[in-house]
Amino acid sequence: MNKYIFSILIIFCSLTNIGAKPFTVVLDPGHGGSDVGATRAGIYESHITLDIALLVGDLLETNHKDIKVAYTRKTDKKLLGSERMDIANKADGDIFVSIHVNSAYNEVKKQDVTTAHGVEVYIQTVENSERKTNTLKTKGSIKAVNEDGTEISRRYDYSNNPTFNAIYEIKQAQIFNLSTNLAKYIGNEMGAKERNIRGIKQKSFYVTWQTTIPSVLVEVGYITNEKERKFMSSKEGKVILATGIYNGIIQYKNDFDQSKEPILANDSNKKPQATNTPKDNTIDKGTKSDQVLFMWQIMTSTTPLKDNDYRFKKLKCSYYKENNIYKYTYGSNTDYNEVLKLQKEVKKLFADAFIIAMKNGKRINFNDVK
Repeated sequence: MNKYIFSILIIFCSLTNIGAKPFTVVLDPGHGGSDVGATRAGIYESHITLDIALLVGDLLETNHKDIKVAYTRKTDKKLLGSERMDIANKADGDIFVSIHVNSAYNEVKKQDVTTAHGVEVYIQTVENSERKTNTLKTKGSIKAVNEDGTEISRRYDYSNNPTFNAIYEIKQAQIFNLSTNLAKYIGNEMGAKERNIRGIKQKSFYVTWQTTIPSVLVEVGYITNEKERKFMSSKEGKVILATGIYNGIIQYKNDFDQSKEPILANDSNKKPQATNTPKDNTIDKGTKSDQVLFMWQIMTSTTPLKDNDYRFKKLKCSYYKENNIYKYTYGSNTDYNEVLKLQKEVKKLFADAFIIAMKNGKRINFNDVK
C-alpha cells in the first residue's frame, strides 16, 4: 500500500461513516426460545426483553426516518452469543444495545433478595480493553478512501505492523468513550417516573466486548422484586422502559450528528505547515468575551479526567461541559486556519476529532460565526 493511501487511511480511520449512511441501531433482546433467562412467577426475561426491544425499534423508525434498526431477534427464538455478535457486526451498526432483566439471589440464605431494584447500564471494563482491541483486529475493518474518492472498507494484516496495532488501539479507546456516553444518556433517561438508577457499571459481558461498535447492556429491572416484576411485565411499564432507552439513544445520536458538521473551507493559498508534534494554541484568559474560538473536539467523558490522563495521548487539553458531559478540546485559536493546520497530527491521534466554534464559553453553530 503506497504512502498516499496509507495517510488517507489514518485520517479516515473513524467510527463515523463517510458519506450518506443511515444511523443504524442494533437492538439485542436478551435470551430467547428455550433460553428464557431469569424467571419468577411465570414471568420470563426473554419475553420482557423482546417486547421492550420491539417498542424501542418502533419508536426509532416511526419518529426518525434517518435511523435504521436491526435486531438480533424479532421472535422468541434462542441465539448463541456468537450468532448475536455476527448479526450485530454484519449490520454495519453505529451502536449496539442489549436489553436484559436482572435478578438478585442470596447464595448463603438460598433465597431471593427481594429489595434489590432499579436500572443498571453496563459497558466493557477498562481492564478488558486489550480483549476488545483483539476483537477489532480479528473482526473489525478500517474505512478508507481510494484515490478516485470511492470509499472502501477492509481488514488489514496487523500482525507485524505496529502502526495498524496503534490504529486498532485508538479505535478501541474511542469505542470505550462513546459507549460511556451512550450508557450515561440511557441511564439518565430511564430515571424518569421515579425509577431507581443504580449507575453506569463496567463488567466483562460477552456482548460488550465482542462487538466492534459502541455497545451497552441495559438491565431494565429486577425480576426478583415483586413490584418491579409487575411493572416490567405490564404494558405501561414496558412502554416507559422502552421510551427511556429510546430517549437515551436519540440524545446520543444528536451528539453523533454534531460530530459530522462540515469543516469550513480553507481560503488560504498557503499549504498547511505540519509540525512533528501538535502544539497547544490555547488562547490566554484575557481573550475578549465576544471573540469566537475554534478548536478540535477530541473526546467526551461522563466524568472529569486528570490533565495527564493517558487517553489524551500526551496532548494538553481543555474541556467544556454540556448536558453533564465533559467534552475535551485541543488547540484553540481565534484563527480558524491555524486550527486547521493541526488536522493531520490531531487526526492521527483522534480519528473522530472535529473542529467546533465557541463563544462566551458555549459552543455555537458555524452558521452563527460572523
